[in-house]
Amino acid sequence: MTNITLEPNGKPLGPKVLGLDLGQEVPEADFAEVQRLYEEYGVIVIPGQDISPQDLIRFSKRFSELVRFPMVQFNLPEEPDILVVSNVIEDGKPIGVGDAGRCWHTDMWYTDNPPRGSLLHAREVPVKDGRALGDTMFASTAHAYDTLPADLKKLVNGRSATFSHDFHAEWRAAKAAEQADDKSAARKTRSATSIPDIKHPLVKTHPVTGRDCLYVSEGAIVGVDGMEHAEAMALVDELLAHVTREEAVYRHNWKVGDLVMWDNYSCLHCAIADFPSSMRRRMYRTTIR
Repeated sequence: MTNITLEPNGKPLGPKVLGLDLGQEVPEADFAEVQRLYEEYGVIVIPGQDISPQDLIRFSKRFSELVRFPMVQFNLPEEPDILVVSNVIEDGKPIGVGDAGRCWHTDMWYTDNPPRGSLLHAREVPVKDGRALGDTMFASTAHAYDTLPADLKKLVNGRSATFSHDFHAEWRAAKAAEQADDKSAARKTRSATSIPDIKHPLVKTHPVTGRDCLYVSEGAIVGVDGMEHAEAMALVDELLAHVTREEAVYRHNWKVGDLVMWDNYSCLHCAIADFPSSMRRRMYRTTIR
């Protein structure tokens, strides 16, 4: 028996999970159902949570040990297992990461063993004319693989792609310059980082659910094994377009108290930057190994 009810949204991911109070210890039966739903959908929404940082950590640790964000200046001082995602400036310094993934991506693809997923809790949300801004979009890479045409499945199965952190930094800088109010803004030259290129399979088998998932990130892949560059980039564009087609994307409109969990293997996500820096946004994120 469980107190949980599910509110589907017609998409392959992102249903609301109702009947939980994460400010209290979640009963074992309810937690087991949350785990099952997280595994089934890859993204779940738990709304209306008035919780402390300690509550967030306690709930997150029931899934796994936590991964601490390496840029420690953006971790919550009293609870460094929490990353602050925010555009807020205090005492002349940002309190958190302001650019929260404004492209389709999976977190920490530049590492050998990316974390399982993250939990993001809304503390402050920008609102204009009664509507919250700063939505986050999610797309299921598991659903995308399941619905991939047979010829594309044959093409991607067994192939690996090269992901480049340096290329991605350049790509993001160029994109930011294109979107800047000053269209003449020069593209900034970024120095090389110490993060080497890395290979990942284009199709990863989820380590928990066993489902096959496409593994791609926008502006990150520079090559595919056994393919000419132009052919490889065309394939990556086709895969991204398939994953993020409108009918398969869940767009979350945030409310204060919303907690969203996503899985880095079975989904991509993208933050929408449609609000000015003068409007406050503050989120707390934990990441599970």
